[in-house]
Parts: sequence; structure tokens; C-alpha cells
Amino acid sequence: MKLRKIFYGVMIALVMLILTLPPRAFAQTPDRLAFLKISIWPEFDKPTVLVLLDGILADPSNLPRPVSVFIPSDAQLSVATWTNPDGSFAPEQPAQQTQQDDGYTRVTFTITQPQFHVEYYHDLLRGAPDKTLDFAYKPLGAIDAVTVEIQQPLKASNFALTPAPQNTRTDPDGFKYSSYALSNIAAGQTIAVQAKYTKTDPNPSRSPQSAPTTAPAVSASSNLFFLIALVVLGLTALLGFFVLQQRSQGTRLDAGVNKPRRDKRRAGGSAPAAFCAQCGHALGPEDNFCPRCGTKRRVPG
Repeated sequence: MKLRKIFYGVMIALVMLILTLPPRAFAQTPDRLAFLKISIWPEFDKPTVLVLLDGILADPSNLPRPVSVFIPSDAQLSVATWTNPDGSFAPEQPAQQTQQDDGYTRVTFTITQPQFHVEYYHDLLRGAPDKTLDFAYKPLGAIDAVTVEIQQPLKASNFALTPAPQNTRTDPDGFKYSSYALSNIAAGQTIAVQAKYTKTDPNPSRSPQSAPTTAPAVSASSNLFFLIALVVLGLTALLGFFVLQQRSQGTRLDAGVNKPRRDKRRAGGSAPAAFCAQCGHALGPEDNFCPRCGTKRRVPG
């Protein structure tokens, strides 16, 4: 009877714990996102629309693991990868594309970090020079928070969005951005925005021809040759310095060794001094008698 009471008590405690869990604990799925940023760049580097998806998994455990997103079936996938903790992108990952029946393609790839990055091009522009862009995105899973940001082409005018944006900003390159902040987006809920603008110049804001594709290689090669030249010059200067040091030390050694010999020769070249044995007066080389006292010079012997 006592064991039965303990058992029922444990079961009631477990039921109460489950009932007190937040609803998200039941809805947590591998495709649920804590955050998604949708960047829409019309005529950025191509005469079409570049879309960037930056998402963060709600459940960052069990990595690495596959992640999936929807893109329009007529869109062209460009990049699928993940974002490193320092903000850089990992190399492009192989992605599997599965056609859906609702006009979307499921893109699946493996990530090792909880933040992923996807880019695709979508031909959404209609009209010229007055252009219209109707954008729609359908998330595969639920999303806690979403930011939608639209970039205005550099040479566009009369730029207008529907619905009206919540925020605007301008970056250092002169691009203007309009954005929306959304929350609690359900799986399959469509996110839509329409842009209208006038643009007579057919060239994109950043032409691929003007992108620094080959210039960095030339610059890197030039820098490499410059560095090699500096190293060679430095080694040559260092070698010359050591050679001069060795020669200088050799000259000083020769001087130190030869100086006593020259002093000895100099000392041996003159006759030693002589003095009178009687009075001590100095005698010259030719003095046979002392000039002072007349004493005969004593020859050493």
C-alpha cells in the first residue's frame, strides 16, 4: 500500500510538470527558427532580385545536422552554407533540392553551427522603366521573430513599399534599406511585400564586371613580389653588414698585433742612453770623456 501511494505521487508530479511546461516545448521541431532575416536586393549585381536568408535554429543541439528551407521553384539557388561564430561564412555546402507541389522547392543541407545562410536569385521584376516587385516567402517551420529588409537600387527613384515600412536606414555605400519586424510566424504562413520604383539605367547597382574578381589576384601577386624583394634586400644588407663587421674586426686585430712590433722596432732603432760613471752626466754617442768631469767613458763589458 505504501509503495502504491509513492507510485501515484510520482505520476501526479510528472503530470503536473508536463502541464506547467511552456507551449513551445511541445512545438519544438528541427525546422523551428528562433530568428530569420530576409534580405531582398533588387538589381544588386544582376538584373533580377537577390534574396538572402539568415536563420538561427531554435534548438541548437545535435549539431551537425541537416536543415531545410523553402525557395520558389523558379528561383536559382546560389549559396547554401552556415555562419561561423566570428560572422564569416563557411564554404558553400552541397544542397539537395526537392520539388514540392505548391510552387516551392525544399533545399536541404548540413550545418555545423546553429546559424545558416542561403542566397538565391528570383526573377520578380515586372515593367520598365517603372518596375514592380511582388515578393512572397513561405517558411517551412515556425519562426519566433522575422526581419524583412528591402534594399533600394542605387539609381532608382520613386521607391515605395506596400505595406509601409517600419524602419529605414542608409549604409556607408549609399544603399537605402526599408525594414519590417514580425513575430510568431507559423509554418507555411506567407510573408509578402510589394516594391515599386522607377529606374531607366539597365545596369545593376554592383556590376559583376566591376567586381574585384581578378584584381585581388594581381594585387596579391604584386604584393608577393614586393615582399620577396624586401626580404632579399634585407638579407643582402644584413650580409654586407656582417662582412664589414668582420673586416673591421680583422683590421683592429691586425693593428693590435702589429703595434707592439712596431714599438719594438722603434725602440730598437735608437741607442740606449749612457751616463758618466763618475758624476752621472749624460754622454752623447761620440763622447769618449765626460764633458763635465773629464772621466773616461766606461765601455759596458
